[in-house]
Amino acid sequence: MYEVKLDAFNGPLDLLLHLIQKYEIDIYDIPMKSLTEQYMQYVHAMKQLEINIASEYLVMASELLMIKSKLLLPQHDVDEYLEEDPREDLVGRLIEYQNYKEYTELLAEKKEEREHYFTKHPTDLSHLEKDVTWDQSQTLDLTDLIVAYQRVKNRLALNTPKTVDIVKESFTIQQATEKVTTQLKHHTSFNFFSLFTFSEPLEQVVTHFLAILEMSKSGQINIEQVKNFDDIRIVRGVNFNLG
Repeated sequence: MYEVKLDAFNGPLDLLLHLIQKYEIDIYDIPMKSLTEQYMQYVHAMKQLEINIASEYLVMASELLMIKSKLLLPQHDVDEYLEEDPREDLVGRLIEYQNYKEYTELLAEKKEEREHYFTKHPTDLSHLEKDVTWDQSQTLDLTDLIVAYQRVKNRLALNTPKTVDIVKESFTIQQATEKVTTQLKHHTSFNFFSLFTFSEPLEQVVTHFLAILEMSKSGQINIEQVKNFDDIRIVRGVNFNLG
């Protein structure tokens, strides 16, 4: 099993804020039914990928289900303004986390600006210039890559004998990254499925998948597909180093 941090989600509150912004939800009047359903879809997706889920995500899932259940209970015959909203604590934590996140981003920008100040004689860097642009419209989202991963996994399952071998894990993410890098040093792009012989252990397929996610996130590679169900291409990214 492997443990990874999904794209930009630093915990369950971060994931909830992402869903609230994506679906334009009023943070002060959260529709718990739809928010809980969207959150659970992410949790189930992590389970389907056989990725270890941090316990805090499961705790938040339980809390969301509890709040949703409370909202479904019949309301008592008392003044509605005296009724305690079960969402109140969650809303407060979300707002506090959102504030901290914005402050963190602001401080990171200030830090980056400050790092631009230094004393140094001019250096000719023209030989390092690259006329490369990163067209984000040609980049797949995580869903398309997951579909490709499932196709490889299913084909591997058909060709794998139904036996169990207990072996020490030896193939690392670094090795998978080096394999992808070697391919791109000889070719500007290559077919995603050419990485596999469909006879390797499942752990190697998962390791390749995680390495590609990390390389895409850092801008070393782009992942492209001309149209739905076409072959997926791994392409040199703006941060790819030919050296």
